Amino acid sequence: MTSDPDVGLRVVKETTTLRELTAQKLREAILAGVLKPRQRLVERELCAQTGVSRSSLREALRHLEAEGLVERRDAGGLFVAALSADEARQIYEVRAAIEAAMGRRFAERASERDRAALQTALAALVGAIEGPIRDYVNALDRFYDVLLAGSGNAVAERILATLRARITYLRTITTARADPARRRETLELMRGIAEAALRRDGDAVARRCAAFVERSAAFAIAVLGEEGEAAPRR
Repeated sequence: MTSDPDVGLRVVKETTTLRELTAQKLREAILAGVLKPRQRLVERELCAQTGVSRSSLREALRHLEAEGLVERRDAGGLFVAALSADEARQIYEVRAAIEAAMGRRFAERASERDRAALQTALAALVGAIEGPIRDYVNALDRFYDVLLAGSGNAVAERILATLRARITYLRTITTARADPARRRETLELMRGIAEAALRRDGDAVARRCAAFVERSAAFAIAVLGEEGEAAPRR
């Protein structure tokens, strides 16, 4: 007896589902501070604001809960997540280990296309340095995306992808509290990482990546500690 391997297994997938679009809009609202940390998420209100059904909204919220941007508490109520200083410390510890190693691998393995992409990402960061927070954070995200892609380690990329939303969240929160001088200092540090990567100095890239993450961690933990003290108790 023979069987047709296609029968019952073929899946038709739209390029972008309603759940994905809804999650994207809610994610953008959280990262932009429209939906604020510790804010209760009321399904009825969000359905009216987004124009989608409760089933689509719930799927989107479950996705954001998996990303760590939404948390369930108070007998099942959903809230915008508020990262604690301790959670941030753990995220930065993971970043420090992986990004330093992947920066070294970029220096060793990057193709000419990867190297050109890194130069383009650095130029985009230069252009965003004085611009809106979201443009600046997106430029930082892009710089690290290029660095990771050029490392040739898909497993490391997938690990950091699970933290992507929270990393961007932390960058957004800290950027909002940073003065222009800190942004300019960040740019110079990114320039140093790129220059070391482009001359294929793996040791220097690893050191600079680790130092940058340590600097970011210290600032983020201080900011979150202050916000935690100022937050109302529930």
